[in-house]
Amino acid sequence: MLLNDKIQFNNLLTKAATALDIPDHVYEDATLKYEEVGEWLAADDSTLKAYTPEIYVQGSFRLGTVVHPINDADEYDIDLVCHLTMGKEQTTQADLKEMVGARLKKHAELVKILNPSRRCWTLDYPAEKQMPAFHMDVLPAIPNTESPPTGLLLTDTELRLWQKSNPKAYAEWFYGRMKVIFQTRRAALAESLAAKVEDVPDWQVKTPLQIAVQILKRHRDIYFQKSPDVKPVSIIITTLAARAYAGEADVMEALSGIIRVIVTNWGKPGYVEDRNGRWWVENPVEPGENFADKWNEYPERREAFYKWLERVKSDFAAAQTKRTLNEAVETLTPVLGKRAVMAAARDLGVADASMLPAVINASPQVPALGDARHCQQPQWPVVPTYKASIQGDVYAKEHGRHKLWGLSSRPVPKGVGLKFTVKTNAPFPYEVKWQVVNTGAEALAHNSPRGDFYASDKGINGTRWESTAYAGTHWVEGFVIKGGQCVARTGKLYVKVR
Repeated sequence: MLLNDKIQFNNLLTKAATALDIPDHVYEDATLKYEEVGEWLAADDSTLKAYTPEIYVQGSFRLGTVVHPINDADEYDIDLVCHLTMGKEQTTQADLKEMVGARLKKHAELVKILNPSRRCWTLDYPAEKQMPAFHMDVLPAIPNTESPPTGLLLTDTELRLWQKSNPKAYAEWFYGRMKVIFQTRRAALAESLAAKVEDVPDWQVKTPLQIAVQILKRHRDIYFQKSPDVKPVSIIITTLAARAYAGEADVMEALSGIIRVIVTNWGKPGYVEDRNGRWWVENPVEPGENFADKWNEYPERREAFYKWLERVKSDFAAAQTKRTLNEAVETLTPVLGKRAVMAAARDLGVADASMLPAVINASPQVPALGDARHCQQPQWPVVPTYKASIQGDVYAKEHGRHKLWGLSSRPVPKGVGLKFTVKTNAPFPYEVKWQVVNTGAEALAHNSPRGDFYASDKGINGTRWESTAYAGTHWVEGFVIKGGQCVARTGKLYVKVR
């Protein structure tokens, strides 16, 4: 390929991974649902409250390596840990699981979609408008005192001994393998969104390692469609890819390097290791745990994995050596799927939109800024003397416990809580007043255009909570009032609600 074609090929892979990824609005709605579960399990009246419940996501959702199910009939799978602070001498696996299940069953809505499974409780969420069906596995866990501070002991109804895990440490290890480029891309994304770096959630940032893992997982899904019994598990692919990643900034270089390193080091320590005749892929944060343990019981799985690696290598080498991007698209379509590759090709201008399959769960559109003639003028003389700025943060609900992400130009769903904060260099005493302006047909239909002024929340000058209710583009502005005058105003912070 020519240099420009190499750049385009890298863009093709990146955009294909974007099409494979979970859409932002689906991730956000799923986040809100698992926050709701967490709030319920840890509520003040919960029977689990005494054990300081901590609920957090693990697996591909935490690592940023989710891929869209290969079939529309399949569902996204979200894994949650419900961590209770108690010793294993205080409970049994069965009792721990029952404790968590009993609390979930008390929720009038959750009980309708709750089902027990071997290691966890599964919540089967049905499809909604622009939101696919998905299931959420709630995994009861307690501390593993032999692996502090984040090691876990897990329930399993079919095994006598407690199972060990450490998803927090694994996520830290995984992100550590791409730390520099992750930080660089997060800072660049924050700048493009006019947001603070800390307000950009991890899942919005994509590195070549994460993209390579997504591409490998989708190639695997298609390659093993007719032989699912020997299909390699994601944790092996993710672990080996992270070990082999050398910080490449280019997706194709990262993908090629990962495959080359794994194949070159086959049988050697650190990768797919031969330990005295036993095949081994070690958990990097739990030494002694073998992710490939089943390969020793079913050697055909190891053989299938190696053949698949060789196929990945040849497929992408073939695509990379094509003379044109159109030819590369034709080569990649059968190995990554028509929807992802054609969506990427369309974005690069080499495919007609009519060639694309129907888009499932497309991002909902947000109505543009509407008529705002109802917006009132300031009630005070405006004498700009000081400076003021406004910050918005998104929570699962009004006065929620956990900040989810910072408010930016991205739309937010209905029903979430927004916390607005004003910072100013005006000397105290002063008062912060707030103007909230709704626009769009929904707000008008509910007779709620607003546009007037409000006080700060009681006892917290400079802070105001709101909740999202109407689709549209709205705004909030803070006014610093001192001596009967407006001495500073923040400017409008636009809120897009989908």
